[in-house]
This record gives sequence, structure tokens and C-alpha cells, in this order.
Amino acid sequence: MEDHTSTEMKKMKQIIIDKVFENEKIKDVSSRSSIYGETNAWIMNFKGVSVEKEFLTTFTEIFSKTYKDKVVQVGGMESGALPLIAALSLGSPSVSDSFYVRKARKKHDLSNIYEGTIDKNIPIVLVDDILNRGSTFLKQIQILKDEGFTVSEVFVALKFRDDEYYKELNSKGVKINYIYELNDFEDTLSAENLANVKREPKIPYDAYERNWAVKLAEHSSNMYTVIPKSGLVDDDEHIYTGVDDGTFYCLNKSDGSTKWKYKIGFGVAGKNIFSTPALSEKFVFFGAYDGNLYCLDKETGKVNWIFFDADYIGSSPHVENDEYVYIGMEFGLWKKKGGVAKVSIKTGKMVWANYEMMNFTHASPVSNKKLDMVVCGCNDGNVYCFDRSSGKLNWKFEAKEEFKYGVVFDEKRKLVIIAGMGNGIYCLNSKDGSLWHKFEGLFGFYSTPVIEKDHLYIGGLDKRVYCFSLRDKTKKWEVVTGGRIFASPVMFEDHIYIGSNDGNLYEIDKIDGRVLSRTIISERIVNRIIVTIEENKKVLYIKSFTNEVYRFVEKDEEI
Repeated sequence: MEDHTSTEMKKMKQIIIDKVFENEKIKDVSSRSSIYGETNAWIMNFKGVSVEKEFLTTFTEIFSKTYKDKVVQVGGMESGALPLIAALSLGSPSVSDSFYVRKARKKHDLSNIYEGTIDKNIPIVLVDDILNRGSTFLKQIQILKDEGFTVSEVFVALKFRDDEYYKELNSKGVKINYIYELNDFEDTLSAENLANVKREPKIPYDAYERNWAVKLAEHSSNMYTVIPKSGLVDDDEHIYTGVDDGTFYCLNKSDGSTKWKYKIGFGVAGKNIFSTPALSEKFVFFGAYDGNLYCLDKETGKVNWIFFDADYIGSSPHVENDEYVYIGMEFGLWKKKGGVAKVSIKTGKMVWANYEMMNFTHASPVSNKKLDMVVCGCNDGNVYCFDRSSGKLNWKFEAKEEFKYGVVFDEKRKLVIIAGMGNGIYCLNSKDGSLWHKFEGLFGFYSTPVIEKDHLYIGGLDKRVYCFSLRDKTKKWEVVTGGRIFASPVMFEDHIYIGSNDGNLYEIDKIDGRVLSRTIISERIVNRIIVTIEENKKVLYIKSFTNEVYRFVEKDEEI
């Protein structure tokens, strides 16, 4: 880096001291915050300064001297890096092309993940105001890698931590350039690198290594609909899933290759197969927006039977004892909107159907043989409980918020638990549907909770993963992620695994909510993942909302 005694460096240091460093203001704001519940001693706030002429001019001058002997292209993540990219594009002779990376793929227009021009033959330098934990850069590096580009360096105004903290960036061959680090302000601001003053546990980004990745529906992914789509289910050797273009796949676990595939005839409004499949011993079941429930042979993909009664099916099937399959149904009729059907696996014929639901039934019905009931939420704001044998309505709970996903049963307390699109997680007495307790998040839930002993785990549209106690009806912990959560959690070996719209899969300790690892992919994760043990290693199967399927394998521990 350039000599700190140069005019530009002195000017940048003074800007940081006078305009970027905030202590009293942030103490006042954070002490009144009810969300995070902690007081920040200080922050480095570049947000307002990063659009001022003096800062941008100084940043550009230092960047140009750093790269005076080479030509590079610059990029960064919206929106913080945008003024820096614009200033460098206009003012630095070292910059050829520029681009910016979106935090998430657009849900309209061309659905681009990045905007601008990128040349594979020119080194890429990612820019930002600060480098703290490095997660923003790691996300961009992964996105660009999946698009066929390699990042050479990062350049920031201020680095927060010691170099050893950024081993993930270094392992990817990325050089870190910075104008200042916190240690440079020990005398003036009493600030020093965070790795020195706070020995917090390092959250690894490389605990799992990508083994293979396959892109399904290459040109027909529905980029506009960000909700849970057709998730993954597996048996010993295969993975099953449907995709946006109406193709249903059976993939080999070993390498992601296609064993067989089946194509439905049509869908509705860009939706074809959003139903997560269910398995019996010999068959795989899924619904589709052509209104059919399909039963295919697991080994060959041949049709065993097709049940047709609905106009559309977005619901996911539920299999009971290899004898019956339950499915939610949607209709386009004025007085007939939703329903639940019970179908014989042997014959493909309807055992019973109930059409008392007053809106679309996108949620999935779930049966419980011990409690002798089938329960399903509905878009009409109600939770319905049916008799397993006859389909007769036993009770109905009115919550006045839509229900999009399935229920879970807490047999210990004889509860039915379901999360709604308002902000409630409803715990209902299974006998009569009366409210036992309601847990709340900041926003709604498009996720099915996991129950483990006396605790309930769920992700919310408020970007949080929650743990609630069913014993004392309190919140035990919450983890804030970088995006809304549509995915349902998975419990495996005392860890919670859940994906977020920020493209991270979070591995969380179930007891205290500590984040144990993060696995990055380039797109949103909107479905439950699969966690298994294969050859004595933990294996993760992850599907993105743009229909990539990934296999990650646990890395060997460093000695």
C-alpha cells in the first residue's frame, strides 16, 4: 500500500476520523434497539460519506496509484459499492470495464444476477468501503465463479481484522488490498483490529466442499417466483425433485447424473411442478399445476397411475404407511376453491375428499395415525382437522392469516403446530383445535417447523431462525441471517440446517443458537435440504430456487 505520509493517504485518514467514525450516536441508537438487544461502542459509518465528492476523489486517487501499472475491471455488490464503482469508472485510468453484483437475482425483467460488462481476460477487482467478516466478498466470488469468472483482488478503504482472519479469501487466491486497517487508528480513535480485541469464534465458510453441481431446467427456471418450489427427497442411491419447466428428475447421488426424467404436459402462469415429492417403498408422488397427482415407479419413472380431480396442485403429498397419499387441491371455480383428498396408493382411486375449504389449499395435509386425524392449513386463514377414515371435518381453527406449508405434531403435548403468513406459530390442542399458545415472529412464516423434544425450530420471512421452548412457552434464541427464510429447517445430530435467501446454508447449534458453519451458493435457498452420512462423512444436498442441485461433503478436520 502507498506510503501513509502521502497527501491522499493523510486526507483519507482525516475523513475517516472526522466523518466516518461514530460513537455517541450509535450508542444512543443501539441502546434503544429492541431487535438486537446490545449496545455498540462505535461504528465506521461510510454510508453517507461514500457519496461525497472528497471521499470518492481521494478513494479514486489512491486506487489509481495502487494499480498504476495494470489494467483492471472493477465490481462490487449493490448498493454500497455502487458510488465507488462509478467514481473509479470515471476517474481511474486503470479501470477498463465495470459491473455490479445484485444481492439476489431480480424477480422481474431479465432476472440478472449481475449488471454490466465483464471480460474474462482482464483481472477483476472487487471494491467496497470496508472489509469486516468478508461474507459480502465471498458471496460475490461464488456468484462470479458460477458465471465463469475469477476474482483476483479486493480493494477497500478500511480493513477491520488481522490478515489471518481472511483465510477463506486467501484460499481462493484473492489478494486483499486496503487503504487503512483499524490498527492505524489506535492512537487517534482507540480502535484496533477486531481479531485482537474480541476473540469470537470463527464461523467457517469451508466446512463442506462442493462435490458436484447440476443445473436442471437450464433455460426455463421461473426467476420471478421466490417461494418454496419442489424440494429434494432421497433414498439410498437417488434424489427426486421437480423443476419449473415441468420435468421431474431422478438423479444419481454419486455424481448428479440423471437416471430418468418425466415431463408433464402443461402448467399455469409459469408454474409447472412446485410440489415437493414424497416416497413410498416403490413409488414417488408429486402434484403439478396441471391439476394432477402423479405416482411414478421409483426405479424406472414409468407412470403407475395419475389421479386427477383438481385444477391445480401446488401442495406437496404426504404418504401414510405405504397405503395412502394425501394431497391439497386448488380449483378455479367460484364456490369451489380448495380441498384435501385421500388417495389409495394401490389403486390411485380417491378414498375421500373434502371441499369445505374456502380458498386455495397450497399447504400440505399431514396425517397422524396415533391421533387419528389429518390436518391442513388453507389460504382462507383456517386450519382444518379431518377424520382419517371418513374425511369428515372434526374441527376448524380460525386464525385470519394464510397458511402455505405443512403442520407438525407434538405428540407429547397432543398439539398440532402450524405457522402462518401473518406472524404467528399456532399451537393447537389436537382434540378440539383450541389455541394452546401462539408464538410470534416479526413477520410471517412460509416454513414448516421442526419439533425436537421440548423445542420448536423455524425460519421466518423476517430473516430469523427461531428456537422456542414448548415447555415454558418462551423464545430461547434467534439467529439473524442476511435474507428472508422460506426454507424449512432440518435437524441432524443436534444441529439445525436451514437455507436463506442470502444464498447461505446455516448450520446452527440447537442448544444456544451458535452458527457453526455457513455454506455459500450463488442463489437463494428456498427449500429444506437433505443431510445424510455417506462413507462416514456428513453430506449435504442443496437445491437453489433456480434449480441447481449441489452435493457438499464434509471436509476433513485440520490437524
